[in-house]
This record gives sequence, structure tokens and C-alpha cells, in this order.
Amino acid sequence: LVTIVDNTEGLQIALLFIVAIVVVSLLSRTLRSTELRAKRVTFDDTALRFLQTCESSGTLRIIANHPDERSSREYLLKEREEREASNIPGGTPVLFLEVTVADASEFAPTVRVTGQEIGEFKILRAVGASVPNAIAAVLLAIRDQTGCRPHIYFGWTEGNPLKYLARFIFFGEGDIAPVTHEVLRKAEPDPNRRPAIHVG
Repeated sequence: LVTIVDNTEGLQIALLFIVAIVVVSLLSRTLRSTELRAKRVTFDDTALRFLQTCESSGTLRIIANHPDERSSREYLLKEREEREASNIPGGTPVLFLEVTVADASEFAPTVRVTGQEIGEFKILRAVGASVPNAIAAVLLAIRDQTGCRPHIYFGWTEGNPLKYLARFIFFGEGDIAPVTHEVLRKAEPDPNRRPAIHVG
């Protein structure tokens, strides 16, 4: 302790190394945040059955949802809100997509999608390393599985964008729509084949 107080050069060098490591780690995580972070996407039988909607209608409309109580009322209100905000035609079937972050430090996990019905509502549930990356991976897998170009609908995120950026970098959550769009843009250069994103 006396040596550190008398000669602080060693402490300064150690602090410099710590700051450098933190800055490089954050920079690396930020730069890699828009990469498609999934080895592959798997669908269970129920989820595959839900995707058959695309074959009959030619379009697959998906509402991104942050699950709360997971009740029929929650999905009813969310569907009404998105149909009104994004002009989704009445009577057009919609699916819900919910992503849970299991381990934000895992870079390229297999994204497993399961289907569940709650009342009259059909929900695709996925587990991934981050919400936008998992959504992008699921949308691309749906396109490849069905041949349909999926349309996904998000609500506006209210609040400070810097706060959401920090939440995304540290926890894999945040302002989901723009990050999902950027992941898709990098993964699929052709806009005509890229899943469509709507924010209302």
C-alpha cells in the first residue's frame, strides 16, 4: 500500500489497461451487434403448422410482442393496436412473435421456435442471444421455409434512444425495430427478398 501511494505509476498503468479492455470490449460488442447471430433456426410441429397460413394467403403478417401476462386479453389489445397503427387489413390472419433472451453472451446459438395457441391467437416463441438478432434469424428462416416474404410489425419505442442503445449492448434488448432492420439489411442485400419491417 505504501508503495502504491508513493509511486502511482503502476496503478496508473493498471487503470489504463482496464479502461482499454472495457473500451475494446464495448466497441467489439457494438460492431458485432448487427451480425446475424444464429447458427440455425428450428421450428416445432405447431410452429410449422402456423406457417402454413402463408401458403393459403400468400402473405405472412407477424406482430412482434413483448410478453407480459400472456393472456388472450394481452394479444387482443396488441392486435387491435397494431392493426390500427399499421393499417393491417381486417380479417387478415396474424401471428405473434416473442423472443426471450437466454444468454446474451452466447454469440451464435441455435434459435428454437415453438408454437403455442392462447385462445384464438397463434404465437411463435423463440429463445435467442438478443431480441433483434433472433427476430431477424426467424424471419429469414420463415422466408426460406415457406417461400413467402414475411411482414413484421413493431410499435414505436418511447424513451431515450441512448438508454435503449445501452440496454441492447449490455442485455440484448432495446430499440428492436431499427436494429432488426439493420441485421436483415446486412444478411440479405436484396430488398425484394428481405423480410419487410413496419413500425407504427
